[in-house]
Amino acid sequence: MHFHNAAGQVMRLADNLTLKELYNMGIELTISEKVDPNHELWLSDEEIDELETVKKDA
Repeated sequence: MHFHNAAGQVMRLADNLTLKELYNMGIELTISEKVDPNHELWLSDEEIDELETVKKDA
């Protein structure tokens, strides 16, 4: 398992670690789509509720 950061550094870890094990090691993972780097396709529950409220009021 290889992790690359924005500075080009690489961290190599064992291939059989779980996400929970990585979390317990203090590693923060951000999963994003290359086609949506600004996370515009994903909304929080609060944002969804706000959009639904705006639609009802329109």
